[in-house]
Amino acid sequence: MTKNDNPSVIAPPPLIFLSFLALGYFLNRIYPLPFLQRPLNTIVSAIFFAYAALTAGLAFYYIKKSGTNINTRKPTNAIVTHSVYLYSRNPIYLSMVILLIAFASFFNSLWILFMIPPFMIVIQKCVIEREERYLENKFGAEYLNYKNRVRRWL
Repeated sequence: MTKNDNPSVIAPPPLIFLSFLALGYFLNRIYPLPFLQRPLNTIVSAIFFAYAALTAGLAFYYIKKSGTNINTRKPTNAIVTHSVYLYSRNPIYLSMVILLIAFASFFNSLWILFMIPPFMIVIQKCVIEREERYLENKFGAEYLNYKNRVRRWL
């Protein structure tokens, strides 16, 4: 393993996710912007939490099964192309977006929903695009073929 055998993302994606979630939560505490009535917000949040857990759970399982690393600071040893990776090249980041919807519903906070577009921009520009360059350089045609078959988000 060489020192540069990783995508050199700006920060760990879970930290980026938690930063946007915390900012939305903080803004909601200062100036609440509710959008759902109880118990609808609980039902909606439960559905989205379950969907996010299923998506991330399958993604993690198949990453581990393939023998590659989840940590973006470690090298990628294989390209995962089955299960949820048939529909999205980034199901873990997609599950983070779904989690933001779940938390927005749970806390009844439009502020957290407002965090989704900037979160997606930061993840795309500072994480995904770096990962894609890294994977193209490392795996060449194998990754390019996968990239041409499967969308980035959905």
